[in-house]
Amino acid sequence: MLGSREEGFIDPWQGAILLWFSVLPTAILFLPSLLVSRAQQDAWIAVVVATLLTVPLAVLIGWLLGRFPGKTLFQASEAILGKILGKAFALFYVLAFVQLNAIVLREFGEFLVTAVMPETPLIVFTVTLTALTIYAARNGLEVIARSAQFILPLMVSFFVIVLVLVTPKMSPRNLFPLFEGGLGSLLLGAFIALGFTGEIIVMAIIGAFIQPTQGVKKSLVLGLAGILLFLTLTVIGGLLVFGASEAARLTFLAFSLARVISIGNFLERIEVLFMAIWVGGVFIKVTLNLYIAALGLATAANLTEYRPLCAPLAALTVVLSTWLFDSLTRVFFFVEQVFPIWALIWEFIIPFSLGFMALVRKVEGGRP
Repeated sequence: MLGSREEGFIDPWQGAILLWFSVLPTAILFLPSLLVSRAQQDAWIAVVVATLLTVPLAVLIGWLLGRFPGKTLFQASEAILGKILGKAFALFYVLAFVQLNAIVLREFGEFLVTAVMPETPLIVFTVTLTALTIYAARNGLEVIARSAQFILPLMVSFFVIVLVLVTPKMSPRNLFPLFEGGLGSLLLGAFIALGFTGEIIVMAIIGAFIQPTQGVKKSLVLGLAGILLFLTLTVIGGLLVFGASEAARLTFLAFSLARVISIGNFLERIEVLFMAIWVGGVFIKVTLNLYIAALGLATAANLTEYRPLCAPLAALTVVLSTWLFDSLTRVFFFVEQVFPIWALIWEFIIPFSLGFMALVRKVEGGRP
């Protein structure tokens, strides 16, 4: 059943790493300034609250994968809803992941154009990355996981180095006073962050390929813990160095942290390394989302092979990334004002509704 579409399996550690890459590449770059502009010094608390609110989703994913062992969310939906509604469910999520990838692609292109190469057409970056992700997605989940394992040590090492090197520029008083903006601002920040942390919904698909199956829980725990750690430290680091007022004005807070590093005349321009590692992280995220979308479409269409679908879905993603937004300002508006509500629907409400129906109808392992 699964073997006809995906021949490989991953271990729990690889599952956790893929969970990190499903959230962190875009969250680290785009989320901190949005949170600080809303929650000020409480931005890091908003990250904690959002992660805690994501725990029930992680529990649901683990429960569904345990109830339907070896089945992706797409296959489980057919068992719960029936063939017609189940296929409609799968198609809905294919479109959701394609749209998510379009947003990520546009964010990728806008960052490189804005911060690095303003004279290069944005489409050059998005098409180049997309071509690479098509090749990687066609090679399967094992290859994606191994690529993520290669990039992870570079990302973690650079992250630690940046935090250590900016320590002299930190001022603890920038974290105070707490709750200055009130509970409403804090909760609004958490709601914005929830759209990012909810992207762990990818585990409802890739978790079907984790061996042993009991390792899904380990992947979810390690994945959420890593997301919480990286995001919280990024926001706290930005606040300590820049303060809430300045941090809120910085479009790419994490990138700005790397830019302020200057030790003598021998350690400067470290942001170039940030860019290189970040591009690698986005590559993994886009590849994973493309793989999931192709797998979902193959399931809905009863195809035994997902690979021929990668290129058409990737092309659609590029078109959407160009059509949906006309500027970086529109991207930020969407991420802050629209995406949290849309993400709440497909990352939380619909999966919980599906789980509720499985419980009520007493469907388990694909048999009512």
